[in-house]
Amino acid sequence: MQPLDLSLALKAADGDLDLLHDVVEAFLEEYPTLLAALEPALTAGDSAVVQRASHTIKGTLRLFGNVPSKELAERLEEMGASGSLEDAPKTYEALKKSLESLRRSLLDAMKNLEKS
Repeated sequence: MQPLDLSLALKAADGDLDLLHDVVEAFLEEYPTLLAALEPALTAGDSAVVQRASHTIKGTLRLFGNVPSKELAERLEEMGASGSLEDAPKTYEALKKSLESLRRSLLDAMKNLEKS
């Protein structure tokens, strides 16, 4: 698994730093809501919601390269698709921690981009 590669997101934004900033900001605002939807779905065993929310998180993460959070979201999505949620709570907790780490990395990377 590779670390955060903000150059991929910058490329997707056609080199527009303002657009990249907006994309990162939107992700940082949206992912907590998606995580909040996952927790009760896991408790209720609602595999469709687990699949959908995980898919959305994974799709957004593709902008930042092959970050660990993307693999975890993909694993949760697969669990939701198969209806096999036994290991999902553990994967969810790992995803939460990974996304928090990614959040810090994104904020640092954006600060460094703004300085250059």
